[in-house]
Amino acid sequence: MPKQTKKKRSHSSHSKNSKASKPKASKPRASKPRASKPRTGRRAKTTSGKTLVTHSLGAMPILRRLLRRMRLHEFLQQHLPAEDGRTQVDTARVVNLLVTNLLISREPVYGVAEWARDFDPELFDLRPEHLERLNDDRVGRCLVRVFAALDTPLIMDVVTHVVNEFNLRLDELHNDSTTVSFFGDYPDAESEQTVNGHSVPAITWGHRRLSAVLVSQSP
Repeated sequence: MPKQTKKKRSHSSHSKNSKASKPKASKPRASKPRASKPRTGRRAKTTSGKTLVTHSLGAMPILRRLLRRMRLHEFLQQHLPAEDGRTQVDTARVVNLLVTNLLISREPVYGVAEWARDFDPELFDLRPEHLERLNDDRVGRCLVRVFAALDTPLIMDVVTHVVNEFNLRLDELHNDSTTVSFFGDYPDAESEQTVNGHSVPAITWGHRRLSAVLVSQSP
């Protein structure tokens, strides 16, 4: 009798228990939180739910007009060293801010930006985001740039222009000395020296103008 051959069933490569793979749903990308806009002034909620923003004003309109007549910003830009391309707040604006602070409040260097937030930044020709970058390091580097410009006609140009602009009389001059006190140890400043071509006074012992307390100061 002829042999009967059994046909082998072909098995699929997938087992019965295997399930068809489904494409994985892509997870929505988490949106980056928007950076909050720097705030200035004092904020208070009204009874209607609105936010009331209040800025200080003080003597700023008067000082702003005086500084513009002095053309201080213009002379600083003319005589200061070239700015770094990465600089976002130019040195002339920072110096204007420091001068205003000295005349109104005399805050320490690290507190100037915080003090300025109480005013409308436009009074200093600044934007709110500029104040976020005015840390003590940035302000210090601006002062270094001003020091580097002392060998230029900067001071002479400002003084000459102010005399002519405000019609000042020079037939009688008064010397108003200022005491600068130092606290701490300054071993590198015990004698007069020259730094970047400029004569730097020594820090030595002396007396304050209004008291007899012996302190370390620059004569």
